[in-house]
Amino acid sequence: MKTSVKTRTKRRPRGSLTRNQVVDAALELADDQGLEALTMQSLARRLDCGVMTVYGYVENKEDLLDAIALRGLADLDLPRPLPAQPSAILQAWGRTMRNTLIVHPSLPMIFLSQAVIGTGIFRGVEALLTRLRAAGIPPAGGVHAIYAVLTYTIGFVAWELPRTRRRPQAQYAADWRREFAVLPPEDFPLCAQVIDELPRVAGEEQFEIGLSALTAGLAGGITRRPMRPGRPGR
Repeated sequence: MKTSVKTRTKRRPRGSLTRNQVVDAALELADDQGLEALTMQSLARRLDCGVMTVYGYVENKEDLLDAIALRGLADLDLPRPLPAQPSAILQAWGRTMRNTLIVHPSLPMIFLSQAVIGTGIFRGVEALLTRLRAAGIPPAGGVHAIYAVLTYTIGFVAWELPRTRRRPQAQYAADWRREFAVLPPEDFPLCAQVIDELPRVAGEEQFEIGLSALTAGLAGGITRRPMRPGRPGR
């Protein structure tokens, strides 16, 4: 009787990886299969290495997620030059961030689950503050405006992804109409008037409505806000 011999899986040689390669593979895996699919085991399989090899490049899952978020943000490409008006600067920031989060759909959930701070973030904030100061917005007010737009954008993309990005917008529209069809129309006369508008609340048009209102209010509020005592403008 012939004895079967189990073939040993050949793994990549020790030292043939870099931290950047590990992080790039993790980001790709999380974007393709969802953040819940990213484990040290699944990452090791993608890299064709052992789990302990992965731990040679990242301290733990939190460190890995932090690195993924910073790597994804490295793809954020603000317009050059940025617009001259405060509201237009903030709108450009929001649109660019939204595009980056759509390309890397794993990022919104990372930002919602843990703090992410790194050199690249400081560079982006510095560039935005520089342009806002040239437009008459002091840094103390500018940084709050930047993060107001950031938190709006992260929240919107987290809302948008499961509704109109991971499936066709037509399916989202069909869901609204199906649920409304079983209701007595006389009880919801106003909803009946906007049933064709409701599927559009998770797309670019809705994002732009919120972004325009937010940035207009921020720009007007910051320029009118008096400086705090002891913090003169420069």
